[in-house]
Amino acid sequence: MPASKKVSAKNATQIRRFEALINASKILNSTLDLDKLLSLILDLATKNLKAARGTIYLIDAEKQELWSKVLKGKELVEIRLPIGTGIAGHVAKTGKTINLKDAWKDKRFFSGFDLRTGFQTRTMLCMPMRDRKGKSIGVFQILNKHHGTFDKDDESFLEAFSDHAALAIENARLHHAIVEKERIEKEIEIAGAIQRRLLPKELPTFPGYEIDAMARPSKMVGGDYYDIIKLPGDKYAFVVADVSGKGVPAALLVSTLHASLHAYIEGTLSLAELAAKLNLVVYNNTEPERYITVFLGLLDVLEGTFTYVNAGHNFPIIFKPQQRLVIPLTSGGLPFGMFDFAEFQQETITLDKKDTLVLYTDGVTEAMNKSFKEYGEDRLLQTIERAGDKSASQVKEAVVSDVDKFVAGEPQSDDLTVMVLKRVS
Repeated sequence: MPASKKVSAKNATQIRRFEALINASKILNSTLDLDKLLSLILDLATKNLKAARGTIYLIDAEKQELWSKVLKGKELVEIRLPIGTGIAGHVAKTGKTINLKDAWKDKRFFSGFDLRTGFQTRTMLCMPMRDRKGKSIGVFQILNKHHGTFDKDDESFLEAFSDHAALAIENARLHHAIVEKERIEKEIEIAGAIQRRLLPKELPTFPGYEIDAMARPSKMVGGDYYDIIKLPGDKYAFVVADVSGKGVPAALLVSTLHASLHAYIEGTLSLAELAAKLNLVVYNNTEPERYITVFLGLLDVLEGTFTYVNAGHNFPIIFKPQQRLVIPLTSGGLPFGMFDFAEFQQETITLDKKDTLVLYTDGVTEAMNKSFKEYGEDRLLQTIERAGDKSASQVKEAVVSDVDKFVAGEPQSDDLTVMVLKRVS
């Protein structure tokens, strides 16, 4: 009879814990907030194991660390420790459960927490938390069972509970990833729309010249920028720029350059002085690792002169059909944003009748085929020489088509921008 009662009591305990697992599953499905979820998991684990307190550590595989959030005052703060450090770190490293009757007697136990807080750790059950594939994603560390020590039934319950907890954590992480992805995509969409509005809606037309231009980003938000600005006295400013990096930061830098350029371009500054001013603006408004290569040109329509400053940008190419010459304009300087003080030199050339000037970004010359060979400046020079007698639009199309032919369907690795100015009379 006593044995029968003992078996009955054990069965009753197992039934209660089975019911607790079912209820826990329902509770864990009530939130997708990871912080709240971890708090719920820990609360359910300590209550069902009749323990004083505990901690849930999650594994950061990339950094090879365990991390958890604990209350400090009224705020949750993150704590981290290397995998292999302390009892929890050892469990994360080995994947084996540790059940201690006296934590202080184990040399792996880190006593600093007890010494700082006055808490006295006695018994400890530390177990890996595994996902559906059996991979450890975290560690349960449950402390001080109210009566006695943690037994095999406690281990069995925590192992079963771990399956529910790991699934809930995985769902919360997936939800967070989806929300974060949607947020980033929305930001990129907005940044892309802003950047597209910065490009000229229409290119200007004026007697004696042809102009055509295009920009094709490699991503939704690119780092290339071009502009043509009408100035007093039959003059036009030409700008082609390429920001280091892509995405939202690049779009913000393009926006800064665009706003500053339009604010200062109609002043009394020479192109060299304007470049120095813009360089300082970019330097003061960007991170140290960001910079922007810029080509600034000023066309005097009546005189046919083209004054320019090159701040670390690709050398423009001029084609002179009468001499059959294809000439890179090799005068240059430092990109904007690298140093707070930089001097720029301006040069002036004359555009004769039928001359063609091609401006571009490194998305042209650095375009790669499947053999990882770059398109290169030599091939660009040959393409311009073959097409240079044609209209500005045809020259632009010839360059873009030849780049596409060269890469033969390989993904575009960088933004591609081409601007062509041709003097026709």
